[in-house]
Amino acid sequence: MCLQVRYFILFFWGCGLSSCISPKFEKAWKRAEAQNAQEATQRSTQRWQGRWHSEKHGAGGRLRAVSGAPKDGQCEVFFEAGWHGFTTAYPVALRAEPKGRRLFLSGQHDLKSCVGGGVYTYSGTMDGSVFSTRYSSKYDEGTFTLESVPQK
Repeated sequence: MCLQVRYFILFFWGCGLSSCISPKFEKAWKRAEAQNAQEATQRSTQRWQGRWHSEKHGAGGRLRAVSGAPKDGQCEVFFEAGWHGFTTAYPVALRAEPKGRRLFLSGQHDLKSCVGGGVYTYSGTMDGSVFSTRYSSKYDEGTFTLESVPQK
């Protein structure tokens, strides 16, 4: 019994460590910053930061994202979400419909995670300075609001 408890603790400790580190996201974040500094007129990537909020559980946390320029009706977004000291990073391909100065986004993503995983559905808008979206899954639903990170 004691050995099983140790394996259980080691398993969740390992899951926690793997979800606390998101080097791929950090690399994308820094690459977008460098790319935006070089592009004076048209940014092909955009950095966002803000918070997510679960309406079902009342939880929330830090949220960052790097979005690519819409191409062929699709927008690639790489998210990094924080929750109770853990961080998880994941890419999402969203359908993108431009209407005026706004971009309407929607889609689904199967989040592979030992905590809070499952199929998430997204629906929201993005303009030059604000990115806001509703999300829902089998176990959670809520919103996130991000603001564009200014160039340095």
